[in-house]
Amino acid sequence: MSFNPTRRDVLVGGLGAGLALPLTRTARLPRWLHALNQGDNILVVLQLRGGCDGLQCVAPIKDPVYQAARVNFGIPADKGLLVDSNDSVYFHPSMADFKALYDRGDLAIVQGIGYPNPNLSHFRSEDIWATGDNAATTVNAGWLGTWRTTQYNGSFSIPMIDIEARRNDAFVGAAVPVFRSRSEFQFFVDTSTSAAGLDAVYEKALIEANSKVARTTTEPNLTFVAKALDQTVSDMGLIQMTGTSYTPKVTYPSTDATTTRLSSAFQLAASYITGGMGTRVYYMDTGGFDTHANEIASGNPVGGNMATLVQRFSSCIKAFLDDLKAYGKSSNVIVMVTSEFGRRLGQNGTNGTDHGQASLSYVAGEPVKGGLYGKYPDLSQYASRTDFNKISLPFTTDFRSLYATVIDKWLGGDHTKVLPGTFPLLGML
Repeated sequence: MSFNPTRRDVLVGGLGAGLALPLTRTARLPRWLHALNQGDNILVVLQLRGGCDGLQCVAPIKDPVYQAARVNFGIPADKGLLVDSNDSVYFHPSMADFKALYDRGDLAIVQGIGYPNPNLSHFRSEDIWATGDNAATTVNAGWLGTWRTTQYNGSFSIPMIDIEARRNDAFVGAAVPVFRSRSEFQFFVDTSTSAAGLDAVYEKALIEANSKVARTTTEPNLTFVAKALDQTVSDMGLIQMTGTSYTPKVTYPSTDATTTRLSSAFQLAASYITGGMGTRVYYMDTGGFDTHANEIASGNPVGGNMATLVQRFSSCIKAFLDDLKAYGKSSNVIVMVTSEFGRRLGQNGTNGTDHGQASLSYVAGEPVKGGLYGKYPDLSQYASRTDFNKISLPFTTDFRSLYATVIDKWLGGDHTKVLPGTFPLLGML
């Protein structure tokens, strides 16, 4: 028996009545139903650090300008994986997992993504993506931190988790735990004094004991501190214990140490999601995309460093989504992939590419309306040029439109209260 209520069924009978119908392992909620229950939707963000070369990921490889700009470097016409029979762009052959997601309708590709007056410094561009404001000179508030403090109306105390080595600036303005494994997450106490350093275990015990003392006082400051202590201990337990019985139901890639680390990050998120954690946002990263040299193997444009990089993130994402699907937990999870900027149209002299402007973003998952979004930058305007390494493709889709879509249509909220302005929504959610 399958469960696929129409919009009319739910509106007439009520959401609760509709969901009371029996579900099967293969049941799949219609995509529009997520808009009625955004409070359960989960966003996983993967940041590709270094500026990913979009022209080596999804590109119009038969375009004569592309071929001229990347002689002996670009993806050969007979090697690429055709994205869509109605279009003329191709995946890198090492992105077969993304091709599989696209073919089943679970991958949206956002073309020509960027922002006005781009800054090609890694740090500055990352700041701009973190804040959602290309005019900001410092990160005073990250876009996810602002969403947390102004738009999040849930009651769960850990709505966001940062699975990185250090806090991502996207979270500035809101408290977020930062760790890459359960073993890294500890109950930290003050070790700045000799007494605390000598007996941190005793200090931890005092904090835990204090949080359990019954409070009969109405003194507001004491009540606040007591509740804060209790919440801290409770949150620590949730982070350390939720999902500890999780075992992957698919094989995650582990071809090298960096791939294994990324797989571990996705598995940590999967353990919390399948374990029932109420966290709404997970953030992780992987690096290596600053490919000024040796982006390809000499004489092999589809081998070398870039092939490893694109296979790593695309295969980890597919494994993660397939794992959740096997657990029956994939209907309310999406993965958004971003990078701070793209690379130049043409290759440089060291088998690499230099910093450029427009690139690609991706949104993957069962609830996604797959397809191509935005417009691929027009290469024909460069047909008479030969200095391709000096050409940065202009953006055609503002990255704030991607954020706005995720906020308004997935996380829940009003993007104009998070971002500096109003931005047109994309149609993948």
